[in-house]
Amino acid sequence: MIKTPLKNTNLQNKSIGQILKIIPEGSVIDSYLFFSGHLEISLAQYNRFVCAHTNKYAIYEFWYTLSREPKRIYKMLTSDRFKFDEKMFPILQEKWVEYKDPVVRSALFFMLNQMSETGAISHGKLINKAYDPVALADLRAYKNIPNVHFILDREENFLDSLTKESKSEYTIVSVGDFNYNLFETGKNESYDTVKVNHKHLKQTLSEVTKNMLLLYNFSKRAKVFYKDYNLTMIDKYGNITNNQQAAKEMIVANF
Repeated sequence: MIKTPLKNTNLQNKSIGQILKIIPEGSVIDSYLFFSGHLEISLAQYNRFVCAHTNKYAIYEFWYTLSREPKRIYKMLTSDRFKFDEKMFPILQEKWVEYKDPVVRSALFFMLNQMSETGAISHGKLINKAYDPVALADLRAYKNIPNVHFILDREENFLDSLTKESKSEYTIVSVGDFNYNLFETGKNESYDTVKVNHKHLKQTLSEVTKNMLLLYNFSKRAKVFYKDYNLTMIDKYGNITNNQQAAKEMIVANF
């Protein structure tokens, strides 16, 4: 099976097995806050048709380039000339988008993802000085998947894209952590991260007519916040649990 080469510290994707039970084969899915591709690739390889949405050009470009030139990216990453001193790490996090060649930018995207504590490209402490060999092998072996379509949305707020007319039968938003956005004012988004206003997302969940799933890391606050919706808690093995202490993720559904 084809696997994503990127790591994702936002969600561990323990919910995929349950999502496959909720969404039948042959369904068309819009997936938002697309980044690592783990969810989207998994759904596509189990005969779902996925439109992977992002409004971040850097994310779209990485996947567009990877689907067309994985071997060139691999060759660049393993070249002796593609080496950087660890002092360069924070500089590259800030300046990597200034390189003109999209393949160079895509190679840097992968490198920064692998070496960053957060998995983000533009921030996070350096924790690894070498690539994960499995991830590097997955990158080299990557092939375009017909069931996944990468979509660059033009709307600045991803919720504006989410509420547009679509032929999809299901919408999934990979949110990650929950917070009340109390300290978000004035913070800027980066090339690869999106701020989520959970209050506005909840309002959208109640207003849309399509079937929607929100994927969260489990927290008691999130469970209370979405208490009026169908909630499914998932443990570390991907099984449904009623034990909050064992819950790792939570699926919020409006159907």
